[in-house]
Amino acid sequence: MNKYCILLFVSIVFSQVYGQSLTEITGFAPAYAGKEIEVYQISDFITLREERIASSTVKPDSTFSLVFNLDETRKLILKSGNNKANLFANPGGKYDVLFPEINKYDPYNPSGNNVELVFFNLGKEDINYKILEFNRWNDEFVARYYTKHNADSKYFVARLDTFKLDVEKYYKADTTDKYFNYHRRYTIAKLDDLRFVGSRNQYEKFDFYIRSTPVYYQNEAYMQYILHFYEKLLPRINSELNNKVYLGILKSSPTVIAKALSQEYTLTKQYKLRELVMLKTLSECYYEKDYPQTNILTILDSISKNALYPENKIIAQNIRFRLTELSQGSKAPDFLIKDENKDLTLQNFQKKYLYLFFVDPTSLDNMKQMNLLKPIYERYKENINFVMVYKDKSGIDLAKLKNELPWTVISGKESNSIFKNYNVVNYPYYLLIDPFGYVVSAPALGPMPNGSYETIDKTFFMIQKALKEGNGTDR
Repeated sequence: MNKYCILLFVSIVFSQVYGQSLTEITGFAPAYAGKEIEVYQISDFITLREERIASSTVKPDSTFSLVFNLDETRKLILKSGNNKANLFANPGGKYDVLFPEINKYDPYNPSGNNVELVFFNLGKEDINYKILEFNRWNDEFVARYYTKHNADSKYFVARLDTFKLDVEKYYKADTTDKYFNYHRRYTIAKLDDLRFVGSRNQYEKFDFYIRSTPVYYQNEAYMQYILHFYEKLLPRINSELNNKVYLGILKSSPTVIAKALSQEYTLTKQYKLRELVMLKTLSECYYEKDYPQTNILTILDSISKNALYPENKIIAQNIRFRLTELSQGSKAPDFLIKDENKDLTLQNFQKKYLYLFFVDPTSLDNMKQMNLLKPIYERYKENINFVMVYKDKSGIDLAKLKNELPWTVISGKESNSIFKNYNVVNYPYYLLIDPFGYVVSAPALGPMPNGSYETIDKTFFMIQKALKEGNGTDR
């Protein structure tokens, strides 16, 4: 009897703790029937790394439902195919939306095309309603009053003061929505970054907008303001502090760097903010020739383990990942993936260039691109290895794909590290790797023209030409 009571108690507590924070997105996606639809949250607003938190399949009647746990109000990204849309969500919130098809006049974007969600039954108290309403009001004010003529006149200053008072009065009763209050405050703060007569100087902005305000990592408007405020900090501080930061990097010591930054007026009080700004500054120094990259990576490793605040640990990890992820000239990550009875690694393809592409075979748009790629393959197959990888799902016939497509086709389990190490988010996703295992481009062009009407054909033509002239294997 006691065991049943304990079990019942645990179930009640579990439902109270977790059930209340379950968030649901339902709706229609007529252009995506049968396709996967996913929800991502943003890990941090410095690196903008995304984490998938839910996925589902759009039903034949075009409806879908996504249910997931949300720990706090966040900006989310809804994705299907190569299209994505943004929304804000509260823990326990319910959202009914239409996920539209891309505008047919928009050029194809390999990193994903943005579409705008249509919300159904959106109440005035919903975070999306409030942000959309306020943003429209703010945009109308800027478009109407911040003109070339008005910016240097007292007229704009007067209108800005009036706008701020009107906003304060309108939202006076809305004091409990922390996310929206930050959004409103720091959207208006951006207006103070406009150049006009009587605008605040840097220290005045710090005292008014930053000094007494707690760090809010997941608020987009706040983080954008902070990142802009502290952008390229080192060239702006005095040379003595700059040298102390430099010595801290040479010593691979986050403690020395933090101590030096504490002498900067805008970083004397909040250690959490100072640690955050230190991370941003390190990410900027990484590509400066005077700073040793190995030391910066060592510092980031240290902060990711020993930071006083867990949010900064995550940011340090994400920055390190971003700095060492795929980029032109970087070493491509090795992989191990099975092709029938063979184990394939990066080394199997290191005598020729490797065109590695990740595809969703259930997507008609993806397969249309594969058809466009076939004549390109025929022209360059002697000099380029073409390898297609997809996530194994029920209903995908590998044998049929191998029969229909002329290049190497490999099915990989979703848990295979190749998808994470190559940062595969959108499909199709193309990469080009040279014969020595170094990244030429990531993402690479595909067979479909981009906004500049370029395709991978031009790149392959130049490679083939260089190889024929005997220069393509020199490094």
